[in-house]
Order: sequence, then C-alpha cells, then structure tokens
Amino acid sequence: MDCITKIRNSFIHHGRNSNRIYVMSLEINDLPDLLVELEELAKKKHYTKIIAKVPIIAKEYFEENGFIMEAAIPGFYAGKQECCFYAKYLENERKINLCQEQCDKVLEIAGGKKTIVQSPVLSDTYTFRRLAEKDIDKMIQLYQSVFKSYPFPIYDKKYLEETMKSNVSYFGIFDQEYLISASSIEAEEKYKNAELTDFATLKKYRGQGLALFLLAQMEQYMREMGFCIAYTIARSKSYSMNCTFAKMGYMYTGILVNNTQIGGQIESMNIWWKRIEEK
Repeated sequence: MDCITKIRNSFIHHGRNSNRIYVMSLEINDLPDLLVELEELAKKKHYTKIIAKVPIIAKEYFEENGFIMEAAIPGFYAGKQECCFYAKYLENERKINLCQEQCDKVLEIAGGKKTIVQSPVLSDTYTFRRLAEKDIDKMIQLYQSVFKSYPFPIYDKKYLEETMKSNVSYFGIFDQEYLISASSIEAEEKYKNAELTDFATLKKYRGQGLALFLLAQMEQYMREMGFCIAYTIARSKSYSMNCTFAKMGYMYTGILVNNTQIGGQIESMNIWWKRIEEK
C-alpha cells in the first residue's frame, strides 16, 4: 500500500499503486540533498516517476536535476509565492500520454463552459452538512461504490478518523439517511491554501449538479476560514469534474502525465485553481 512518510523535513507519498514518489510538502532547506535521496528511493523501489509540489524558489534545484514543470499555481503560498509541480520520468513510457486526444477534448468542452453567476441550489429532498466520525462507515461505503482504487486509503476507517482530526474537512449530501455524494477540503493552514478533493457521487444520483453544489459550499467554508487559494487535481478524462471546476471559474494550469492510480489504473491529472475572494 502507498504510504506517507518523512524524508529529512519533507513529507512524501509513495508506493507501488501509483508507482511514483510525490513530494507533498517540501522543506526548502532539505535541498539539494533531498533530490539525491528521492532518486535513490525511486531506483530501490523501481518507481517510474517523481512528482514534486514545490515553491518557485526551488525551481533551479529541480530543473538542474532533470525535472520539468507540468503545472503552476500563482499565489499558492499565502497568496504571495507561486507553486510549481515538477516531474521527473525514470522510464520513457511513463511520460507518454496515450489518452492525449481524449484529454484535449475534455479541456475543449470544459473551456467552453460559462462561469455560473448564481450559487447552485440543492433539491429540497436532500440535506447537506459537514461530515463527522459518526458518518465514516457511510463514507467508506460510498467511496467503495465509486472507486475501484484510490491513491489514498479512503476505505480505511482509521485513516478517515485521523484526517478528520487533523487538516481535512469532509462534506456530504444525504437522501434521507443515505450518503449519496461527498467531497473534502485538505487544508494547509500555514499557507492559506486548500486542495478540493475526494469527490464521489453514487451513480444513480449523477447529473444533478451535486458536485457543483458541494464545491460552492466548500468555497464558502474556505472564505470563512480566510483561505486564499483553492485547487484540485482532477482526472483528465473526466468530463464531469473538469466541467464542474470550469463552471465555478477555476483556471486550468497544466496536466500531470500518467500520475495517479485511480479507478483501477494510472491516469493523467489536470490542475485547476482559483483565488478565493471574500463576498
């Protein structure tokens, strides 16, 4: 199973599922030695990609070591400094996006969506609220129904409990007592940014704009918490998720090629971002 661990003072996610190393949080003083250790780990485990989410001040270290920038988010760090997603491919096949035509079509359609003006409204038959520990069993059932596989252990009760107590806020829509749609905010309080992720809706309830409603509610929560930047890492072949973020005014900034094990295979992922303004 993929795991989150610490190398020096930086946090990484790695494992055979996505067959990669993901630098989730970089301590700049770990450079340049950290890069050597990452490559040693990748060779030892036979990983084929290293992806790093880092501040732009680390640019030279990564580019001098063969990394290429795949996406960037302005103002990511407390609204001031840009964040870059740098990738290094350790196998040529890994850098080839065999679904490029479909990914381009998704972006073309998403790019044609007009930004909505009015906030999405939830049907009177449903209820929305922030999720709590009492909901974890229902969350696991939902995630297992929607995803064949996932890069993080969202089927694990202990993992969900721990993340709820730390930096992740989960939200859900219910049809009576049944959890039919959910999402989460993974917050980085220090830098006032958050990843909007873990979107899942039961098949029979899709097409009703539930993800759009969840996204609008999460943005409002972020405003109340004083956050500056929201972003997502969306499956590049998903028309629904890419269109959802486009409709809410998010900007596409790049694609992480063959990056994440999700839905039973490794897929390329699109980065969308938005500056959260006070209303």
